[in-house]
Amino acid sequence: MYRKLAAMFLVWAIFSSGALMAQNDPFGEQTTVSNPQSSGDMFGVDTAVSPKVFEINGSWVNVRSGPGTGNAVLKTLPRGTAGIKLEEKNGWFKLDFGSGLVGWVRGDLVKGFEVTGEVASPPSSENTNTSSVAAANSKQFERWDRHLGGDLLNYDKFPWYWRLNRASKAFKKGDYKSAYELACKASGNPVEAAYMQAKCLDKLGRHEESAKLLKALEKRFEDIVFERKMQALADPYIKEPIVFKFGGFDNIDAYREKKSSGNRLGLNSDEYYEKYVDIKTWKWRSNSAYKEFEKIGGIDCSGFVQMIQKHAYQQAGVKYPITSGRVSTSGLWSEKYTKSINPGVKPPPPPDIRPGDMILLDYGHNRYGHSMIYKGRDAQGNILVMQMGDTAEVSVLPAHKYQFYKGTYRLNGMDQVRKALTA
Repeated sequence: MYRKLAAMFLVWAIFSSGALMAQNDPFGEQTTVSNPQSSGDMFGVDTAVSPKVFEINGSWVNVRSGPGTGNAVLKTLPRGTAGIKLEEKNGWFKLDFGSGLVGWVRGDLVKGFEVTGEVASPPSSENTNTSSVAAANSKQFERWDRHLGGDLLNYDKFPWYWRLNRASKAFKKGDYKSAYELACKASGNPVEAAYMQAKCLDKLGRHEESAKLLKALEKRFEDIVFERKMQALADPYIKEPIVFKFGGFDNIDAYREKKSSGNRLGLNSDEYYEKYVDIKTWKWRSNSAYKEFEKIGGIDCSGFVQMIQKHAYQQAGVKYPITSGRVSTSGLWSEKYTKSINPGVKPPPPPDIRPGDMILLDYGHNRYGHSMIYKGRDAQGNILVMQMGDTAEVSVLPAHKYQFYKGTYRLNGMDQVRKALTA
């Protein structure tokens, strides 16, 4: 009977694995952009307990691009900085610190929050700080369950025989000790495992340890939620789809009105300088040329970036820093309205990049550049951006474009916008 069941599961596993989804790249390439993460431990029979969250255990510790001192230093982090463990190799740990920083740290320079996985007795109630920490944890659980409980933190998505599914069932029954032990032993989904551990620790009265785990997860969760918010703002432009107009700055309603009125849509740079703007003086060739230009529907790369960001600021109730309509890509890297993220770090993405930041390219002639909104990375590590190609779209930034990388910039006030939209 058990052999038949095992065989049935094996057949199911083989035939239920779908083909990878691919999408068109506006740079003229086909690139895989998604690959669901899965556990290699199908029946969960191993017994080793591996802590999933670690913190820096040295004054200042280098995070490197690979497992060894010969690899480049991505960033130096202070004691107590927490990260999610992704991999271990030759005594080095690969950790995800959030905000796009993923790198390797020597194993003796980090420590796990829970090295044994054993559940200790609840702390003494004499600790006056316990209730305030518990209350703060409760707010964080409510926050992330509201934003991510429908998918990322929905443990029903896992097969019944996976530890995280079993941990969730134990948690719902009030068996927090068993749920915690199962979450500690879970493999393949470190973020969901760490969150379940945090929930269990809080229920077991270990509020400080739970708070540490939540703090380690906060930036990652914020980035996931904020990326979705930005994607939702870009979707109307992508689904329309709005077309590229050099110098254009239509919002989606203005574009649709021009389209329904039968106006011309789209304009390339050559015609822009030939008919509308004198490239020597940067002035309109005539008043009639300006009026004709204004009737054309569309938006250019920097216009698209600023329009989406402007919508985000409006939703968050934060003052938008660009008050003069719009600026060019070179205006965005001037730092009048922006802050450079990890200046001098090449190629992209820099360690502190977050969804909503701008990746800017400089082609070095006629003030041409290219603006994109950083969306995140796909399962293969490719950089995903929201941008204007021939139309608005999400695409992979190919490596051959790195030579034009000017830098990553964060619009002033973007941190407040992120906090407001992920609260």
